Amino acid sequence: MRKFLGFVALFALGFAAGAYVLNTYFPQRNGVRRVVAAPAGETDAERTALIHLLEQRPATAEPAPTSFETMLRTASQRIAPAVVNVDTTGEIATWRGWREVGGRGSGVIISTDGYVVTNNHVVRIQRQIARDIFVTLQDGRRFRATVLGTDAQNDIALLKIDGKNLPIAQLGDSDRLQVGDWAIAVGNPFGLGTTVTAGIISALNRSLEGQGAPSGFIQTDAAINQGNSGGALADSRGRLIGINTAIYSPVGANVGIGFAIPVNRVKQVIKEILEHGSVGQAWLGISYADISDPQIRRFLQERLPEVRFPANGMFIDGVMANSPARSAGIQPGDVLVELNGRPLRSIEQMQNYMRTAKPGQKVTLRVWRDGRTFDLTVTLGVRPEDMP
Repeated sequence: MRKFLGFVALFALGFAAGAYVLNTYFPQRNGVRRVVAAPAGETDAERTALIHLLEQRPATAEPAPTSFETMLRTASQRIAPAVVNVDTTGEIATWRGWREVGGRGSGVIISTDGYVVTNNHVVRIQRQIARDIFVTLQDGRRFRATVLGTDAQNDIALLKIDGKNLPIAQLGDSDRLQVGDWAIAVGNPFGLGTTVTAGIISALNRSLEGQGAPSGFIQTDAAINQGNSGGALADSRGRLIGINTAIYSPVGANVGIGFAIPVNRVKQVIKEILEHGSVGQAWLGISYADISDPQIRRFLQERLPEVRFPANGMFIDGVMANSPARSAGIQPGDVLVELNGRPLRSIEQMQNYMRTAKPGQKVTLRVWRDGRTFDLTVTLGVRPEDMP
């Protein structure tokens, strides 16, 4: 009889403990995990607070860990709670009609009131913003997210969820990174949930050929796989130093060559999104090079030694068919010397203008052609969806 009563008491204790764990860490309502609705909208105070956060100096480094093991464990504990799963749902057209599909990725919470940064490609299904986007925290809370803006060229998207007092990532300084520094990657590979991998900074200022993205990527051998996109690359103190975005692999899975967008660039893109909404949507339809570049000038002098080109400007080496530039009369071999009355002196100047310009906006270009200059007015178009 005593054994039977002891068994009953032990069973009751175990049942109570299990119920406590389920209610505490996996809250449900009517059999469904609680989902918080998408935010009704940002407030000016929230936007101002985020901009202030982005402009703050990077977090001060904590004291050096006492051991390698402690270093990785501490860094993981600091960054992991701010890394979220991003699940998307949408529809695609097939020969049989519309079919619902989903996608998975990662994101990083950067403010206590619900701003989340991830990759542009994570929130899209066949280049369209996904119909439904949900963000799930490490503690099980789930929120519907709203896309505030995207930057396709830099592969950044800014989301907003209706949360308060959320765990956030401390922002580091990617300009201080050195090859050989320890790094950890945190994300949601293959939908498994929060996963931490470790490695080093393998290289800096990498370019991804064929991606249409600026150079300057961080290369790491910390394992990055499908689903890690939009997740965190953190330093040995757990500070965010990059947003994982791509891998190089002949087999489609990690082979030790992954790439992250430096956090300093991410901060700049977020500020542009807050000010302009989605950026990089305007389209001119030209390919160009800085004519002051010594290699470009040498090439032109060898091919056209009798022509005296301008000292500064953008040399047009291609004009796309059916583009705004073609419609306005811009031709290959032209040199753009002024943009809206301001001298063009660098590629960055041209790129920065186009990043924040809007489709339908008119731009005045001063063009050099065969020794004479004249003005052309171009109405910017919408960047084609199939353009990287």
